[in-house]
Amino acid sequence: ARIQSFPDWYEFRSKYTTGGEMRKKEVPRYSQVGNAIPPLFAYQTGLILKGMLP
Repeated sequence: ARIQSFPDWYEFRSKYTTGGEMRKKEVPRYSQVGNAIPPLFAYQTGLILKGMLP
């Protein structure tokens, strides 16, 4: 998660991995990291959108 700009103190809360039917109820940590929008990307996008507002 560090390469995606998440701070070291950020905690992903879930099991490390799940399988079968559990994937419908719990999202494993590797999926949370892989599907996340990196914080710095979200911040920069917010700045661009803010600049576009009247």
